[in-house]
Amino acid sequence: QLVTELSTKDAETLLAATRAKLPPDVQHYLPCAIRACDNGVKRAHLISRHLDGALMLELFTRDGVGTMIASAPLAHLRSATIDDVGGILQIIEPLEEQGVLVRRSREVLEREIGQFSIVERDGLIIACAALYPFADSQAGELACLAVNPEYRHGQRGDELLEVIEQRARATGLESIFVLTTRTRHWFEKRGFQLADPDSLPEARKRKYNWDRRSQVLLKKL
Repeated sequence: QLVTELSTKDAETLLAATRAKLPPDVQHYLPCAIRACDNGVKRAHLISRHLDGALMLELFTRDGVGTMIASAPLAHLRSATIDDVGGILQIIEPLEEQGVLVRRSREVLEREIGQFSIVERDGLIIACAALYPFADSQAGELACLAVNPEYRHGQRGDELLEVIEQRARATGLESIFVLTTRTRHWFEKRGFQLADPDSLPEARKRKYNWDRRSQVLLKKL
């Protein structure tokens, strides 16, 4: 099974746990890649010699065809800035067209960008989510959770959810809720429970779209 990227720390852990099971060439070259990155090389790549055109594919496709070693993970989580609006739109617009997310204009995103957190990988925004606290209650809304389809095999959604929960606790919120029409099962697996729309904060209840009939899911923090 191909591992597309490893931090040097994760590579060392892999070697310590499974070295005897790795192919002999990986046993030889992986420590060299780790040593190179620890001594200032930005990235090292292990590429199969059996794949025609592997070097070109590794260099000129975003995820490549080999294993990339780097001193730090390529993907990192941070608060969004105004410069991230375009990248967020690229992720959410297809979901808005499918009816999964409520449509947000660029103007709305620019105004509310301070509520968003993103996962950025090698300069590309691959996931986003927002937290909207409500002054009339100790609850906040998790909204606009979206992940680039090419990266949904990882744990990006869980990473963002954890960050949103940390932000909510830090601001004194006691619960978070989400409105969804299609992803109830995903949230229930992560501790959310079905709730009645009448349980929403008054300010959010007034904006609830009864025609959309979104399910309300609540999680105590």
